[in-house]
Amino acid sequence: MPRDGFALPRFRILVRMSCSIVLAGAGIVPAIGDDSVQRATASTPATLATDTPPSTRPATGWEPQFFGLRYNEDFSYLEKHPEARRGDPLMHLKNIDLGDRWRLDLGGEFRLRVENRANRTFGLVPRTANTQQNYREMVHVNVKHGKLFRLFAQGIVAHVEDQDGPFQPTQENHGDLHQLFADYRLFGEDVPLTLRLGRQELYYGHDRLVGAFEWVSTRRRFDAAKLFYTSERWDIDAFWARPVVVERKGGDDWNDDYNFYGIYNTFKRLKGHGLDLYFFGVDRSDLTRNPNGHLGGRSTYTLGTRLWGTTGPWDYDTELAGQFGRWAGDHVQAWFWEADAGYTFKHACKPRIGAGFALATGDDNPNDRHVGTWDQLFTYDHVCISIQDLIGRQNITRTYVMFDVWPVPDKLKASAYFHVYWLNADTDFYYDAGAVPIIRDSFGHHGSELGQALEIVLEWKLTRHASMMFGFSHFWDDQYFHRMIESDDDPNFFFVQYQYKF
Repeated sequence: MPRDGFALPRFRILVRMSCSIVLAGAGIVPAIGDDSVQRATASTPATLATDTPPSTRPATGWEPQFFGLRYNEDFSYLEKHPEARRGDPLMHLKNIDLGDRWRLDLGGEFRLRVENRANRTFGLVPRTANTQQNYREMVHVNVKHGKLFRLFAQGIVAHVEDQDGPFQPTQENHGDLHQLFADYRLFGEDVPLTLRLGRQELYYGHDRLVGAFEWVSTRRRFDAAKLFYTSERWDIDAFWARPVVVERKGGDDWNDDYNFYGIYNTFKRLKGHGLDLYFFGVDRSDLTRNPNGHLGGRSTYTLGTRLWGTTGPWDYDTELAGQFGRWAGDHVQAWFWEADAGYTFKHACKPRIGAGFALATGDDNPNDRHVGTWDQLFTYDHVCISIQDLIGRQNITRTYVMFDVWPVPDKLKASAYFHVYWLNADTDFYYDAGAVPIIRDSFGHHGSELGQALEIVLEWKLTRHASMMFGFSHFWDDQYFHRMIESDDDPNFFFVQYQYKF
């Protein structure tokens, strides 16, 4: 492409970012407290760490939080504390009184990420480097009638500039309804049993199995029916859903061949700790190829539990699950286990050290009638594996150590991670972050050592609603890639991101 083809997009990027930063510093553009790179630390509770409604918190000095799941935001505290709107014009878009107990919230976000990736395929294709800009603009309307009824609608436009490659459904959506659902309390406002129908995001546990995938521009969502109940002891969800497929032309639609259903329970009466119990089912009628090479439909079931919490300066999070059923006529027997723990020192900068271990089984024998490969379902790999998104949670063993610190308390956070990866079964595929099988040594002659990754992330809170992030990661490929691909092209990744929500 001629040089002029790059000049205009990059000039527009610099103008947008510069204006946003200047306005944010002046307090004109509000700013975010975001979970966009919420890391896999044990201190994360069963729901998003930022998804606790603020209505019970004092309004004095209150700064609004804008969650990853925007429908969880609750600005009802503004009824008793209207002074919380002072100095923030955009707060006048929240908790608008429509009369007769009807309330309206308006909101949205803008996000720009510039990222550079090099040698992402470990040498399977010639050495490549690609710098592209990912944009996401979203707006939403949230209408409530007391606790009885709610209608939530959210639109999205996501696009890419300077892209080197085909259409990316995770990064592009040329205008569509991202979410549109209605809530209704079936037995009145005083009974917290709610039916939710429509297009919606789902998020369970530490999003190791079901998450909204915040990192990409087009967050994951489902056309679903969900029934949920909350009490002092339990949060209980039951749902049936179909994943929504992003279409390059025309409106997005669900996958008719993919039925996903389950029950997720969280027990909340363990002081300082939480216990999750869950069951997920998958029924796919489309023809997919299993690790044994057989083509057919899939009916599989996942049964698991998660225990997490804090004890003094220590935090921990561990999850164990098994899968069983049939895939293309073969028996499925797979499991995964993940555990991590950390220690936070008593200091204004809140330094924390942590370590973790994860295992997701692979298939030991491609010639039998059993499938041992774990299905990662709708995971958020970016959080749990690495920011480069090179490796999926299938046929993988991983350990890591990490360090977090706030050099400027509550404003600037720095994190560093070091990961080590192996194949769990050296006769199964190496799977990428999208669970796509890439290469396989059916005889296991090329070892299991995939490599190591170092990543460094800075998160900077500019103002009340705006933030920036910077990140770098290098992957040292090891014995497996050297022998299978005969290449020594280490992948690299760098990004800078600006985001604000209102």
